[in-house]
Formats: sequence, structure tokens, C-alpha cells
Amino acid sequence: MLEDIELLDSESLLKGLRFPHKIKKVTQVVITSGQFSCLVDFRMWSLKAPAVALFLPGQVVESIEVDDEFVGFGMVMNQDFTDSLNLPVSLQERLFIKDTQFYSVSVEVIDVLTSVYRQVSSLMKQPDNPYREEIIRHLFSAYYYGLGYYMHGLQSQPAAMTIQQEKCEKFMSLVAENFKTQRDIGFYADKLCVTSKYLSTMLKQETGMTALDWIEKHVVLYAKSCLSSTSMTIQEISDELDFPSQSVFGKYFKRVEGVSPKKYRQSLSRDDDKFK
Repeated sequence: MLEDIELLDSESLLKGLRFPHKIKKVTQVVITSGQFSCLVDFRMWSLKAPAVALFLPGQVVESIEVDDEFVGFGMVMNQDFTDSLNLPVSLQERLFIKDTQFYSVSVEVIDVLTSVYRQVSSLMKQPDNPYREEIIRHLFSAYYYGLGYYMHGLQSQPAAMTIQQEKCEKFMSLVAENFKTQRDIGFYADKLCVTSKYLSTMLKQETGMTALDWIEKHVVLYAKSCLSSTSMTIQEISDELDFPSQSVFGKYFKRVEGVSPKKYRQSLSRDDDKFK
């Protein structure tokens, strides 16, 4: 079980990340001091301590920036471990099935999360403790229940949006859900009950990008994250994105990005050998 958990201090939290980065495991970042900004799935989030960021598998992180005062820690765990906690469905939905996982919290919440981090860190250094795995599992259960309780108490008051802005938001959600298999503007226009031309014009007015620009950005960013932070072959990436062949995927990627998938991967400066 302990191999399912990784604890990160401030330095190791930021060291060695290559962007864009595809999140593979549930990752919590607790900001105890300073400011933390990140671009995740085309949305920018800026948090000032005390705060918590929760990254979920499948999300693509384009960048992370911190100020000179940043102090924090991270806890990374795979699906098997979170499943072993047997959290109720309602709590899992609150934690892991939301559009927003970035929260400003109270100092008291940070103190509790910091205590869990320190206790787990200490227990992981006690190989002779026969109960450490169960203790760690219970600590994380308490951690998630506490975080879930805090999130339950938050009252969201979204600003009123125009009909056009609502359609843009819906389009963004549809693209995020379907870009791997649907790259045709007509698919999204039909879902929104508008014409393809109207959809692109509306998006251009609201975001500065057309519908096709947004679709291509999603596809290529996801491909880049796989090329930079996974060992997937180009053929496997092509298959996951539902291209008819690796050749068609390569031409699509080069048209949007300016280089082929192979050249993009070769251009990555760090740890190139692990991606061969």
C-alpha cells in the first residue's frame, strides 16, 4: 500500500515537472504560504495561502507558477489506494467529480492537513510498525472527510451570465468531454441547437478563438501532454484520440503545432531517454 502514496515537499513538488503534464494520480497540493497559480484544462487558477488544489487523473496541467514566499506540500496517491478508503459515493462526488477543485480554506483546515501530512510522513519511516498501513489509511479517510465537510459548507454564488456566455461555457464542457472522438464543429453546434457559423462567430466574440481553434487546442494539448509526460507511443496516442491512422494524426498535429509528434518529443530537453 505504501508504494501507492508519494509525499512531496515544496522543492520536490515543483522540481522536474515537464509541461504540459498529464495527471495520472489524485494529487493534492496544500499551500501554506505565498501564492500558487496554475493553468489546468484551459483555465487559470490563482490561489493565495491558505488554500488547497486538488488535481484529478486525466487533467492536463499546462503550467504552475509560485511566488518567492511559496511554501506547501503535496500528497499523491493512485486509484487503488483511494478505492481502499471506501469513501461513500456522496463524498467521492463532492471531492472527485467537480469542475472546480481549487479552494481557499481557513488556517485551521491547513493545520489539520499539515498534521496528517506529518503523521503519514513519520509513519512511512517506521517499517517495524505492524499497524502503520491501517493507521495511514485511517488518517487519509479522516483527511478526506474533513476536506469534504469543509467543501460542503462552501456556498457558491456564480455571477450571472448572458445567454451567449452560457452557450460558450456549455461548448467548452462539451469539447472537454468529447474532443477525443469528435472534432467536427457540426457535432457541437447540433448539441447547442445553433449553426456551425453562429457557434464560431459567438466564440470568436467571447473568447477570441473560433470553435475549430478550441477543438484543435484540446486535441493537440492532450497529445502534447501524452508525449511529454507518458511513455505512450505515437501510435497509442493516435488510437486514443480516435484518428484513422498514425499518419493522419501526425499531419493534424503538425498543422496545428508546426512540428511532427516525433520532433516535438525529441525537442523535450529533459529525460528524453524515458520516452523512447
